[in-house]
Amino acid sequence: MAMKIIKPALIATGVSLALPLAFQTGVHADKYKTINWTETAPISTMDPSKVTAANDFDALTATNDGLFRADKHNNPQLALAESYTKSKDGKKYIFKLRPNLKWSNGTPLTAHDFVYGWQRTNDPKTGSQYAYLYSGIKNADAIQSGKEKDLSKLGVKALDDRTLEVDLERPLPQLIQMLPMAPFFPQNEAFVKKAGSNFGTQSKYILSSGPYVQQDWNGSNDTVSYKKNQNYYDKRAVKTNHLVIKTIADANTGYNLYKSNTIDFTNLSPQQVTASRHNKAYTTVPSATTSYMELNEKTVPEFKNTNIRRAISYAIDRNVLTDKLLTGSATPATTFSSTHLVKDPNNGEDFSKSATVKGAVDYDLPKAQKLFDEGMKQEGKKNLKVQLLIDDSDAGKRSAQFLQDQLQRIKGLDVSIKTVPYKQRLSLTQEKNFQMVISLWGADYADPSTFLDLYKSGAPFNSGSWNNEKYTKLIDKANNQDVNNPKKRFADYKQAEQIMSKEMGVVPLYYRSQAAFMRPSVKGMVTHPAGAIYDFKWAYKE
Repeated sequence: MAMKIIKPALIATGVSLALPLAFQTGVHADKYKTINWTETAPISTMDPSKVTAANDFDALTATNDGLFRADKHNNPQLALAESYTKSKDGKKYIFKLRPNLKWSNGTPLTAHDFVYGWQRTNDPKTGSQYAYLYSGIKNADAIQSGKEKDLSKLGVKALDDRTLEVDLERPLPQLIQMLPMAPFFPQNEAFVKKAGSNFGTQSKYILSSGPYVQQDWNGSNDTVSYKKNQNYYDKRAVKTNHLVIKTIADANTGYNLYKSNTIDFTNLSPQQVTASRHNKAYTTVPSATTSYMELNEKTVPEFKNTNIRRAISYAIDRNVLTDKLLTGSATPATTFSSTHLVKDPNNGEDFSKSATVKGAVDYDLPKAQKLFDEGMKQEGKKNLKVQLLIDDSDAGKRSAQFLQDQLQRIKGLDVSIKTVPYKQRLSLTQEKNFQMVISLWGADYADPSTFLDLYKSGAPFNSGSWNNEKYTKLIDKANNQDVNNPKKRFADYKQAEQIMSKEMGVVPLYYRSQAAFMRPSVKGMVTHPAGAIYDFKWAYKE
């Protein structure tokens, strides 16, 4: 999933900030206190079909359930479904829903809501960037491409109110792993159609199937509250009656609000990490996330040249980036697929380690200059001016300035910086209206496909328009010919990853983990390296 880039900032001291009454720490008549959480970016959408950003996945997971929900070990467990069966050939699933399921407004939640939600996500008119996950479900590709106009031909059918049948064109080993994700959530057709284009844009235009009901998001405010969903089938497991989440992009602000007991969680900057490692509130949130640069071949034709792309990568000293600028929250990346994702069944190693090509993603400035000169000669040019797109935080500027300094050590390369708000950076990337952009991708589920399928030719998240025929064939082979053979399938993905590293389809920067303060009185908080990072269902504050 697309993620906000968290960059370092200096510790501020002596700052006093006033917050809305709803965000004040307090004890209710309830057994447990209100949890005051933070995210680093505001909510962009609450539409399960249109979600892309990590914080939006968190909010949707707080308010919804799917057929499955990830547990504290990131393993999918039955949620709105109470059981399922799978055919011997792996191409038909039948899910039985729990009895008497309800939406937060009291209306029945049925298998028909899954049919509608899945059809809406696949409908090209919706414009879902995550619809590609349905590839392999009967007619999903044909519907998304516009070849099949009849949404009812999608391989999902309600046999009755509690029975959902899913037909596949080919086995999907990752299907159950994907089902806790927001694009697979049910959607109430009557509610969505009544809301129209407003659906998912404010709290009053969303309906909950999960632990909490969102209360006061107006589409732009930074402080959003949630209350326990009394119609949730598993409400007894939800101990917290009131949850408040505030957007705090600046680590200095978060640090001081935490110290003043106003908030219960905040991300730490690298400078804050150094002074905080021995604090009992210090924690590290694991994350199967990679930061990388995309080079847009549509707006900068020179980026089609492999030597120029490789030169840019070799000019970056990732050890300095992670050790000096991102202390405590990053390690140098040698692959696009992140660490902590999944083990390679062929050797038992972390997949990213298994797929690493020694020396392919490294720092070598003389080699960078040589490759750049060769590439520019091939393009018939001597100089190249490019623009790097970034978020508008002070911390973001610092990281961009580091990369600008590194890249401009290549003679003949001039790098400028374009700074925009977070939401605009997302939209410009999606529209492919950039030259270079710093991005983060967090795994949606524990499988190499969650990273590597993104860069098939024509894939919706392939914003740089990199195209390698052999790479695409390997991805297709993993998803078809070798789909039922885990060792062969992972071997296909390994080869694809290695092609990306050698050809520099994207420029990996670092693998991310996030250092943070979490108040010790907050218990039961579940974090995931893949999928929604934070799950508040079982969390409570003593």
